[in-house]
Amino acid sequence: MKEITLTINGKQVKGREGDTVLEVCEANNIYVPTLCHLKGIADVGACRMCVVDIERERRPVPACTYPARDGLVVQTHNEKLEKYRRLILELMFTERNHLCAQCVASGDCELQNLAYEYQMDNVRYPYSWPALPLDSVNDYLVIDHNRCILCGRCIRTCDEIVGVHTLDFGHRGWKVMVVADLNQPLGASSCISCGACFQVCPTGAIFSKNSAYKGKPEECRKVNSICPICGVGCKIEALVKDNRLIRIDSPDLSNKRGILCHKGRFTPLYNKNERVKTALVRNSRGKLEPRPLPEAIDIVTTKLAELKAQYGNNSIAGIASSQASNDSLKAFKEFLAGTIGSDLIDALDGDAYRTIIKGINDPRAQGGLDIETSLEEILKADCIIVVGANPLESHPVAGSYIARAARRNKATLVVIDPAQNAFPYHATLWLKPKEGNEQLALDVLSKAVIDKGAKRDSTRTNEIAAYLKDINVKKSIQQAGIGTDDLLEAADMLSKAKHSVIIYGEGILRHKNHRLITSLLNLAAVASSQDKEKPRIISLKPKGNSRGAWDMGIANSSQSLIKNLTSNNIKALYLLLSDDYVDASELPNLSTELEFIVIQSSYLSSATSKADVVLPSPIWTEAGEEYITLDGIAKSTSRLVKPSDGIKADAEILREISQQMKK
Repeated sequence: MKEITLTINGKQVKGREGDTVLEVCEANNIYVPTLCHLKGIADVGACRMCVVDIERERRPVPACTYPARDGLVVQTHNEKLEKYRRLILELMFTERNHLCAQCVASGDCELQNLAYEYQMDNVRYPYSWPALPLDSVNDYLVIDHNRCILCGRCIRTCDEIVGVHTLDFGHRGWKVMVVADLNQPLGASSCISCGACFQVCPTGAIFSKNSAYKGKPEECRKVNSICPICGVGCKIEALVKDNRLIRIDSPDLSNKRGILCHKGRFTPLYNKNERVKTALVRNSRGKLEPRPLPEAIDIVTTKLAELKAQYGNNSIAGIASSQASNDSLKAFKEFLAGTIGSDLIDALDGDAYRTIIKGINDPRAQGGLDIETSLEEILKADCIIVVGANPLESHPVAGSYIARAARRNKATLVVIDPAQNAFPYHATLWLKPKEGNEQLALDVLSKAVIDKGAKRDSTRTNEIAAYLKDINVKKSIQQAGIGTDDLLEAADMLSKAKHSVIIYGEGILRHKNHRLITSLLNLAAVASSQDKEKPRIISLKPKGNSRGAWDMGIANSSQSLIKNLTSNNIKALYLLLSDDYVDASELPNLSTELEFIVIQSSYLSSATSKADVVLPSPIWTEAGEEYITLDGIAKSTSRLVKPSDGIKADAEILREISQQMKK
C-alpha cells in the first residue's frame, strides 16, 4: 500500500493509505484512549473516547473511523479533548449501574482504568439507576445488562470473528440492551458458548460463572499453550493462581486459530470427573484398593512377563485412546511392539482410520492422510459441502470457520445429511438422502457436476466420469430420496465455485464404508479445476490426537481389537486411556475371559472398575506434550498446573514397566 505522512501532535509520522487515524497512531506508539475499538473487528465510533482534533474539521472526530490522508494534521491530546473524554466517562457511569467495588471485573475493567486515568473521583450528573435484567441461563456465562456500556464489541466479535451472529442490540432508548437472537435467554439461543463475547467485554457486563472472583490477572501466572481437546489446535492463554486454573483466554482472537470454543475455554475449569489419584490393584476379595505406584508397576510387570512366557507375545494386546499425546502413544507402541513383541495394537478410533485409509487407497483415489487440506482453506471458500457432520457441536472452531466464510465471503453452504440437527439451519441448501443412500447421493452429485461441463479439462475428472458413466442422474436422485431441483442446484453451486471445500465427519465414519470416502474424494476432485490441484477435503476426526495416533501406526490392526478380543487368543489387555473419559459401553468386550486387564487413565469410570490394575495418568493441563492437529500440524502444550504427588507422565510409567520386563 502507498505510504502516507501525517503530522500528529507536532511530529511527522508514517502510515499506509487506507488506515484510520487510530491505526496510524497505534502503529507509531501514540496513545489514544478507546473502549469500543478492538483489533480484528470493524470500528463503529460508538464510545467517542478516541476523539481527536483534525485541522479544518469543525468538531472533534473519532480517530477509529476517520480515514488517514497524506498531509493530515492531528492533535490527540489537549485541554478541550481531555474535558470531552472526562464528560463521556461520567455520562457512561451515570447511564447504568457501575458499582466498581462490587463488580466481578473490578481490577480488570477498561472502563474503571479510564476512570482512574482521568481522576474521576466524582460525577457531576445524576445517576439513572435503571432496573435491567441479568441473564444467567447459559451454562458458562452471565450477562449483567446493568454493567453494559453498549460498546458493541461482543456483537461485532460474535458476527465477524465467530460468525454465528447470535448477539445484537434490542429495544429502544434507555432500555437498549445486548440481546441473543429474538430476545431469548443466552442459554436458549443459538449461542455456541465460545466465550469470545466474555473475553472482549471491556467491563463486567459479560462474565464467566467459574472464573468470577477467583483472581485478578495481575495475581495470576500467564501460560501460553494450545488446546488438544478436539484436534483443531487453538492457541490459549491460561491464568493460573495457586496451582489452580482460573481462566482460559485466546492470546489473539483475530489471529490464526485464535478463537476458542466451550471445550477449550471452559471444560478444563468445569471438569467434574473423579480422578485416579493413586494406583489401584484388585485384592483377593475382588475389590480395587489403593497401592503405591511402584508396587502396582511391579505387579503389572510380573503378570505380563508370566503371560508372555506362557502364551507368547501375541497373548497381550494394547489399545490406546487417540486423545493421548504423541509422547504417550510413542512409549505405548514401543512397549507393546518392542518390549512385549506383540502385533496386537489398536486405537479406540481405529475403525475410523481403517475406513478413511481404505477409501483413500482405492484405485480411484491417491495418497494418504496428507491428501487432506488445511482448516484455513475454509476461510477462503466460496462453496462449502458438509457431509455427515455437525461441526458446531463436534469441532466448534471449524464450525465457526464455516459460519464466518458464509457471512464474510457469502460462501454457499450445502449440507448433505439425513440426520436432524441444528447445523443445517445455517445452510444455503440441505440435501437429506435416505439413510444408507449417502454414497449414491455423493456419486449423483459428482455426475451432475460433470454433466454441467464446467471442469472436464482434468484427467482425474475424466477418469471419474468414466466410472460414473452408467449413472442416470434423474433416476438416481429419486432413488437417493433427494429432490431433483435441490440436487441440481447444489451441482450448479459446486460447478461455479472457484474455491470449494468438502468436510465430513462422524455421520460418514460410523458407516465404516470406505466407498463413501472414495465418493467424497471423487466429489472433491471434480470440484477442483486442475490435475495438480490438491483436493480440498477435511475429515473431522473423532479424537483430539487421532491424526497423531494414526500417523504413528497405533491403528495398524486389520480389525478392531476391542470387538475381537475373544478371537485372538488374547489373555491380557493394556488400555491406555490417558485423559479420555471412557466408560464400559465403549469397550463392549472388556469383561471377556481375559486373565489380566491394565488400564492407565486419568479418570475413574465403569471401565476402570473392570481392571485388575489401574495406573494414574495426568490430564493435558498437567503435562507439556506434543499433539498433531486434525490437518497434520505438530503442536505442543505447556504444563499449566502441577499434577498431584504420585502421578507420573504416561510415557514415564510405560518406560518403567519396559525396563523392568527387560531385566
